[in-house]
Amino acid sequence: MKRFLLWIISVALGVALLLAAVMGVSYAFTTQGGCPDAAAQFGGQELETNGFCWQVPLLGGRLDKVFASPATLTVQKLGTLYTAHPDITLPDWASYTTLTIQTAVGSVVFAGSVSEYQSFLFPANGEYKAAMTLWRVPKGGMATQFEGGSTGALRKNLGLERPAKPTGWYRYSFRFTLQASADIAFSAERVEQGGIVGVRISGMTGDTAPTVETDLGNVQCVRAADGWRAYIPAAYNASSGGHTVNVTVNGETLTHTLVVLPKDFGTVEVDPEPAATDAANAEFRNAVWGLYEAPAREKLWSGGFVNPAENSMTLVDYGQVKVTNGQQGSRSNSTKLYTIPGEPCRAPANGVVVLARNLALTGNTVVIDHGAGMRSYLYGLQALAVSEGQTVKKGQAVGALGEELTMDFKLGSKSVNPWLLFQTSGGLFWKENG
Repeated sequence: MKRFLLWIISVALGVALLLAAVMGVSYAFTTQGGCPDAAAQFGGQELETNGFCWQVPLLGGRLDKVFASPATLTVQKLGTLYTAHPDITLPDWASYTTLTIQTAVGSVVFAGSVSEYQSFLFPANGEYKAAMTLWRVPKGGMATQFEGGSTGALRKNLGLERPAKPTGWYRYSFRFTLQASADIAFSAERVEQGGIVGVRISGMTGDTAPTVETDLGNVQCVRAADGWRAYIPAAYNASSGGHTVNVTVNGETLTHTLVVLPKDFGTVEVDPEPAATDAANAEFRNAVWGLYEAPAREKLWSGGFVNPAENSMTLVDYGQVKVTNGQQGSRSNSTKLYTIPGEPCRAPANGVVVLARNLALTGNTVVIDHGAGMRSYLYGLQALAVSEGQTVKKGQAVGALGEELTMDFKLGSKSVNPWLLFQTSGGLFWKENG
């Protein structure tokens, strides 16, 4: 019996010594090379680490070997960057990030994650200092569980993932000078009367809205993900030839010439319209005219617009000269369609309903603000299906059609031709990119 016990003890000691030897070998051969790649970039430049702490699994994750280097005061100098929003490139393993950006005098201008940085605009050109930490933590783990450790220390793995993987962080500290200037792009150099041109303003610092000045009409800038957007209308009576467009960004004015081309809108025979009462005109002015000059909200649409009437025939087109009893009259600043009563009247694009009521002059009326100054005015509906303040999606029914639908698309205080923004054949399709 004693011999058997001695044998059991000797076997246990042998196994323990073997495990200790395996652990020793594993410990000895586990190097810092087991830590993830530290590759990260800011503004296209490779960043150098400024401190790290990694727990590399041993024995299938039963223990971790810790590699650590305390953060120092060393700051990497990246030099001058000429883009207003330097891109950050992260390694695939980064699951949790922190980023702080300060001015040269220590004022914090950004504090958050790298994903939140994507919508950040620097307040101005100048010198900045940044500190970034990238973590790889198991699902269900917290960064605070893996912050400590000293070089070479062994600790128990938390067992949060199988198979076990390295867990820890790299820190980066760097400074740079931002020297960015605005980039202005027009969707077209030429536009026909009744058309519209989009302006994309990017590569700028600060939140101050640019200003766009031109004799073609009132232009408002709205924020976009990469800067600002503006839309310049050329009314049907805009003078043909070159028009100066001045875009002022952060005190710098850039001048562009936009050429308006003449267009023959043609004529159309119409029946005499009964004169409206003073009361009806006053009601319309009070309800609608204020919307022409309302401040532009953020751009809500994307892609193509749809025709509010799925089945229709054009009776009067925008810009056509109306002829009554052989006498030429004014140009039409809207489009009138022959429609099928009872069919749904659709929202041309995403937007917010800013007017939905019955007016003596135009009947059941819906006005949708699509953002960036663009609004659609739909007159003569058989019934209403939306209320003011309601958000609508492209194609959503806003009411029922009557026998005729009058459509008026306005950009700021100028009417614009919907058929240069949109196509009548096969539906309405957005022509300007973005």
